[in-house]
Amino acid sequence: METATVKNEILAAYQFRHATKEFDASRKISSGDFQFILETGRLSPSSFGLEPWQFVVVQNPQIREKLRPFAWGAQKQLPTASHFVLILSRLPKDMAAG
Repeated sequence: METATVKNEILAAYQFRHATKEFDASRKISSGDFQFILETGRLSPSSFGLEPWQFVVVQNPQIREKLRPFAWGAQKQLPTASHFVLILSRLPKDMAAG
């Protein structure tokens, strides 16, 4: 594939905007695809090279239900998404050289 074609495909993917309000609970992201997605997030660099994030995958329905009051933007998505990922980040004060 030519470089220009690859670049255009990447730009098209970034230009696509779609807010999913509710998922089809019967459809699941494959384990292999989901592991790939998590790995790309894990390997994403930060500006200081500290990668101050952790990913927590919440699959347990009871825990998801407990998160609902705190996930105001994901009320319908929490119970229907095949995977729910919490992204935890350290605070700047926790990353200071000391």
